[in-house]
Amino acid sequence: MELIQVANFLNGRFLLSNIKSDKNQILKGQMLSSYSVGSLGSVYNEKVYYDTEDFFFAEKGINIYTVNINGDNKELIIRYDSEQVTRIEFLKNIPNFFKMKIGKKEGIENYYDSISEAIYKVYPTGLNVDIEEYLRKCKPQVKVFKKRDSYRVVNNTGLKMTISFDIAEYSKSTSHHKVSQPTLDIVCEAYRDRDDFKKFMHDIVLENPKLIKIESNELTVARKNLE
Repeated sequence: MELIQVANFLNGRFLLSNIKSDKNQILKGQMLSSYSVGSLGSVYNEKVYYDTEDFFFAEKGINIYTVNINGDNKELIIRYDSEQVTRIEFLKNIPNFFKMKIGKKEGIENYYDSISEAIYKVYPTGLNVDIEEYLRKCKPQVKVFKKRDSYRVVNNTGLKMTISFDIAEYSKSTSHHKVSQPTLDIVCEAYRDRDDFKKFMHDIVLENPKLIKIESNELTVARKNLE
């Protein structure tokens, strides 16, 4: 199966205090009254993050995980995370992540070559280690089970977004410790002027001051909450 490069996209994530009331307030708020809003339905997905016991790859800015949506399609994701590692100037246009379809019961053990290929595209000189040797040390470390309700939001300026309300349950693969967290995820799909999306992100916080911007990625949030 082919490894696919996925282009960068604009997005933002926020912590919610109460998913039911916050969702109602946002969808019925003044801001979205000038937008066309349509439900995309609900999905369930499970992510399993793989790494060494000391999170060697995450500490290098690389997240390796599988995602299973509604128990049907499963993908392997290798994500470059710029919050951990400053991107070298000539690598700024490298996609944020790479993906490929895998079998529903598979982990990463059959895809070391593909993962190495993705890593070398971000780090052409490697990580100063035998990457495959470190991949063989990787085990499931963190699981994220998520119920997601999504909406397509469009206005007449060309701004098109997907707004998702999530209930995420984080757990360690090595223990029974679990933590739940409601979040809002906003992904920009199309725009004529990227400043329109920045303005939307600014204004939604002004209208909903309880929103708390999440600066860290999902794995970092899970690790902090499960400490």
